[in-house]
Amino acid sequence: MRSGIAAAALLAALCAPLAACTSNGGASALQGAAGPQPESAGSAVPPALRFSAKTVDGAAFDAASLAGKPVLLWFYGPTCDECPAQAFETAALADRHVGRVHVVAVAGPGAGSGLQGFADPAAGGSVTHLADERHALRDRFHAGGVNTYVLLDEHGDNVYRGSGADTGSLDRELDALVGDA
Repeated sequence: MRSGIAAAALLAALCAPLAACTSNGGASALQGAAGPQPESAGSAVPPALRFSAKTVDGAAFDAASLAGKPVLLWFYGPTCDECPAQAFETAALADRHVGRVHVVAVAGPGAGSGLQGFADPAAGGSVTHLADERHALRDRFHAGGVNTYVLLDEHGDNVYRGSGADTGSLDRELDALVGDA
């Protein structure tokens, strides 16, 4: 019994350096907004949600916390004239789908603390505001620019991408996704 434990420990000690040498940021690591994420981030976490970022307040955010429910991402920026009004619609979406859809606002470069608190959800929904200073998230989700929504289903698959001006289509997609159709 002891020799089996000793052999396993020796094998683990010999393999550890080999595993470290094979990690080149490719297939063995997933690139996130804040750098590589280990594959052990959870097999139930879809690849689209295997990233970390900072909130506009500077707090760490792990997107794995969004797994299991649809995720609505809203991209906004400081030069968007429509975005302050769209913040109210985004908060209303969070309220209408509280507990069933995660709503995340993504502030582009120069947005500072963004629109956080500008239009807080009233019915207990929440909107997390992430800082995207280098467009890593915008590029990751292929958001064309500011005032763009990207909707992921519970498996992390992109099911909708569109302008904030077209909230009717977004409402229909959300309703169909969460069973309100």
